[in-house]
Amino acid sequence: MVLCAVCCLALGGVFVRISEVGPVATGAYRSLFAAPMLLGIAFSTARRVPGSARMSRSARIAGRDRLMIVLAGMFLAADLCLWNISFLYTSLAESNLLANLVPFVIAPLCFFLFGDRLPWQVVFPAMLALAGLYILVILGTGLDPKHLQGDLLALATAVFYALFLVIAKGLRERYEATRIMASLSLVCALACIVVAVCLSESLWPHSGRGWLVLIALAVTSQVLGQTLMAHAVKFLPLQLAALFVLLQPVAAAVYGFFLFDQHLSLLQLAGIAMLLVSIFWAKNLLEGRK
Repeated sequence: MVLCAVCCLALGGVFVRISEVGPVATGAYRSLFAAPMLLGIAFSTARRVPGSARMSRSARIAGRDRLMIVLAGMFLAADLCLWNISFLYTSLAESNLLANLVPFVIAPLCFFLFGDRLPWQVVFPAMLALAGLYILVILGTGLDPKHLQGDLLALATAVFYALFLVIAKGLRERYEATRIMASLSLVCALACIVVAVCLSESLWPHSGRGWLVLIALAVTSQVLGQTLMAHAVKFLPLQLAALFVLLQPVAAAVYGFFLFDQHLSLLQLAGIAMLLVSIFWAKNLLEGRK
């Protein structure tokens, strides 16, 4: 099940590349189509929960939390905009991998925002990650301007996704996950549409195939992948689940190789291996403190 979830999540870049609308507009449709699906899941879940638990799930969202939802939706929109654009300049594997450097952003964020102390051991995976980044982004690309631009966009994606997770975690403690994600998806879709218009992107698919691509993206990457992953982690040790998540760039590399003839050099593969080890190492250190 977790392997299926990983494969679904890694499909995002594939659909962006074959979409008939612009990359940011594709992100808007992804979130827009996912919102009613998530709302349906939230309502069906609430019906099965009796008594007070059901009331807490259906409680009205406080005014301050509504502002937090808007802010989180904006961060998620920035994440999607940058990530989807990065697919046009760099490989699917590199974009997926660099966007997964979230643990190295989350740790300092929690320190500055909440005063969480960082374990000194996190310095070692961070140094390994920097070495992997240097090999992958600097040495591996030969400083090709377009490729470097895609990698930098993917790196920025990790920053905005980390900001989104920090806010979403607080909201998740007070409200049901699918309900929050449905609201966030609507905010994210609106923000992405505004950006797509400003960038003069194509906003309307010109064939039935174009619509099917957008629907498939919403079902696989936004709903099915996340839902399967959330369900699977209940039956797996946390460290094993984190290891499986790191297979997403591997799945993306396979898609890129067979669908878009994207080849990775031995030097790039070495950088990717170092980054995968550093991410898993950092996750274990940070999760071990909880």
